[in-house]
Amino acid sequence: MDRVLLLVDDEENVTASLARLLRRDGYQILTATSGKVALGILEQHRVGVVITDQRMPEMTGIELLTQVRDHHPDTIRMVLSGYADLDSVKAAVNQGSVYKYLTKPWDDEVLRSNVTEAFLHYELAQERERLSREIQAANQTLMRINQEMAALVKEKDQRIEQIVHFDTITNLPNRFLFCDRLKQALAQAERNGKLVVVMLLDLDRFKNINESLGHPVGDKLLGAVAERLVSCIRTGDTVARTGGDDFSFALIGFGHYHEAGEKAQEFLELLSAPFLIEGHEIFITSSIGVSVSPMDGKDTTTLIKNAETAMYHAKEQGRSNFQFYTEQMNASSLQRLLLEGVLRRALERNEFLLYYQPQISLESGKIIGMEALLRWQHPEKGLMAPAQFIPILEETGLIVPVGEWVLRAAATQIKQWQAMEFPRLRVAVNLSALQFRQPGLSQIIATILDEVGLNYASGCLEVELTESLIMKDVEGTIATLKSLHEMGVQISIDDFGTGYSSLSYLKRFPIDTLKIDQSFVRDLSTSPDDASIVTAIIALGHSLKLKVIAEGVETKEQLAFLQASKCDDVQGYLFSKPLPAAEITRLLQEGKLLYIKEA
Repeated sequence: MDRVLLLVDDEENVTASLARLLRRDGYQILTATSGKVALGILEQHRVGVVITDQRMPEMTGIELLTQVRDHHPDTIRMVLSGYADLDSVKAAVNQGSVYKYLTKPWDDEVLRSNVTEAFLHYELAQERERLSREIQAANQTLMRINQEMAALVKEKDQRIEQIVHFDTITNLPNRFLFCDRLKQALAQAERNGKLVVVMLLDLDRFKNINESLGHPVGDKLLGAVAERLVSCIRTGDTVARTGGDDFSFALIGFGHYHEAGEKAQEFLELLSAPFLIEGHEIFITSSIGVSVSPMDGKDTTTLIKNAETAMYHAKEQGRSNFQFYTEQMNASSLQRLLLEGVLRRALERNEFLLYYQPQISLESGKIIGMEALLRWQHPEKGLMAPAQFIPILEETGLIVPVGEWVLRAAATQIKQWQAMEFPRLRVAVNLSALQFRQPGLSQIIATILDEVGLNYASGCLEVELTESLIMKDVEGTIATLKSLHEMGVQISIDDFGTGYSSLSYLKRFPIDTLKIDQSFVRDLSTSPDDASIVTAIIALGHSLKLKVIAEGVETKEQLAFLQASKCDDVQGYLFSKPLPAAEITRLLQEGKLLYIKEA
């Protein structure tokens, strides 16, 4: 920045002499012959230092500097005068607030030194002012940031409070807050002698909705369920979402057990009306477990555990009902827990085995395949049916390693049958949802078949998938099915007609067979509706160039209907129950299961 110096003296030779002297120090020199001219220059230029004579016409140096002080307070003010009496100096200091009072004649070096010092003083004051402005601006910025941070912290605290205590999908209290409110309700009930009722409500088969319609629809359904439940509770009661499809209630003010039962029934009926979610009319049922304090427990942990036990009992009783907790339920829960422990060791102890149920072609009457069905040889209870342990395998995730064992065992059996001159026999294996969603499923299956040495390109292996399973993540399902199909693995849709599949999607799936669910076959001869459904499924399958197989065929009347409707294949107890591989092999070798007429 240029150092601008203003010299004011009514004698031009003085200003010229001063200018010559001080210009060597690099200053930008401005001159004026009067105070009035000097003030005009100051209005047009940013002057760092002004040096003025004291005695001048029209306006004295002190009068000039007084105006400079008032209008240009940053400018450093100096007097260079031939009058050095004390009164003149005092007047200059008091009125003009001068930085230095110098006398004529001057000493060149002393004058230069004083001017340099004056500019340093000016620049230091300017820097101080600049820093002061920056500090003030920084303080204002800091204050604004502090205010914004305080608002963000407050908002974050509120969000944390929401996350910690409330469910993000339904906005209901979560398990943590529910337990806290239940604890308060128990303390209040102890004072007023009233009952506290704890209920655990679980939506029946909610997993099927997620798998068939997708999680976004499932989440919206949970929100709609929450709205209905909230509308049905009283002030002071709490309903919370405490699990995937679990809702817990802490209800106060009841005087008798029957009131709790009436409330549970009210919840069941409330949820029985259909829900309309994204164009889908969805029907759901629920199972409720009820525990009552103080009879079933006096603390939150015991009451919640007992309500959960009662809820599982309600599911075992056929779902869509409520059950009060009883002591006898604990024995059943303990047995299930023990069964899970033994089941976890069953694979390494080689306790699983496969049974096979024949599938017969209605055109040739010959066995064209088998369905592989898992059984468990319990070390104490003997042979156990799938319904007793498959749900536990799925809940614990054990279905994945056990499912791989099933694939390996079935492939090994196919290999053995092929060596016995049954090369065209096809074996179907059921895949669970957990298995199917594994990354690289086709590679896993290929590795297993390669280890066994089975030529899977011949179509000897078939995988069965439920209708609801394939409708979850349709694009991902198509990619996986294509990969399996390209390997030569046959694909069958099991339980067809019980899910939510769309014809537009069904056309895109690379599948080979539709399997009619036995619930439609069971009443074929007595239910016109079931007969119409079966006929429609067969027609649909054939229009898509798919084979159709009916399961659960147990009577000749059912067989006659399926033959008349041109169903391709059948399986069921009319021909054979599931049998161990050795027995199936013996019957195949003896030719006893080759024709329908021999069934």
